[in-house]
Amino acid sequence: MTASPPPNGGLDVESWGDPEDPIVLLIGAPERLSGDWRRSVRALVEAGRHVMLTADFDAADDSSAALRRLLTELPSRPAMVCSDTTLEAVAPALAVTGPALASCLVVVAEGQGAVSLELETQLAGVPIQTIARAEAPDAVEAENAALLGFLERHAPRDALHYQAGSDPRTLRDALGCFATGVTVVTTLDEAGQPVGLTANSFSSVSLDPPLILFCLARSSTNVDRFRQAEHFAINVLHIGQQPTSGVFARSQADRFQDVAWETWDTGAPILSGALASFECGTEQIVEAGDHLVIIGRVRRARFEPRRDPLLYFRGKYRRLHFS
Repeated sequence: MTASPPPNGGLDVESWGDPEDPIVLLIGAPERLSGDWRRSVRALVEAGRHVMLTADFDAADDSSAALRRLLTELPSRPAMVCSDTTLEAVAPALAVTGPALASCLVVVAEGQGAVSLELETQLAGVPIQTIARAEAPDAVEAENAALLGFLERHAPRDALHYQAGSDPRTLRDALGCFATGVTVVTTLDEAGQPVGLTANSFSSVSLDPPLILFCLARSSTNVDRFRQAEHFAINVLHIGQQPTSGVFARSQADRFQDVAWETWDTGAPILSGALASFECGTEQIVEAGDHLVIIGRVRRARFEPRRDPLLYFRGKYRRLHFS
């Protein structure tokens, strides 16, 4: 995260993220907002938010006027986050014209404290959410999830648009909004040596007959090997196999050197300990634009239901969050 000097209204302000993104204004000492406020800032930036922090805001001083000046100087209405200890000083800055100055307000409170009716009246119709302050790492993640969920409802990002013939990166980013699992697809080359690559373009096709597919770029160095292969395997990775995904995503002579694997009926490499593995016979190959769609008939499968999947979303690895 990199900081840049934003408008301040007389307050000391730091900021992170793209100034063109929607603003989230953190008010007061950061340690009062989260047990690990840096993770919260990072989560907000990664979610496409421009984070600003007024750490010198002091509820004991007359900071309300300075905060109101800051709100009027900002290029757009921010979502605001404050602690319950600074709320009484934040509220006067939003009095009467609150909705014109802020899109919403999140109050991080000790326990499950609620905003008083008197303060809600003073906040003049600004949507409010109270979130319990987090300490433990897992609790911080839950706090961040609650914060991001509230922001998506009350301060949504402007949608980006792709039209045929425009920037293909925009289309790629749109497709990246579909969260997927991560797989390693394997087969044997003409010399009987193992071949494998990381892929997230995997899908089930049919239960009767049992068909699955993956997509392979025509530019892949392994495209001819998979085009000629009679059999292949799909290995779905679990959260502990992120390093394995990295190995098979890179160009190197022997991707299998430090990876445990086995074979079943066809000889296609099966990664030991994968979340799920599917051994397939090649059923059909469809040429589609700059990719091949390779459809396989499942001959054998194995899975481990007690592990969590490795996920991929918007160009980054993710993990499940359970509320």
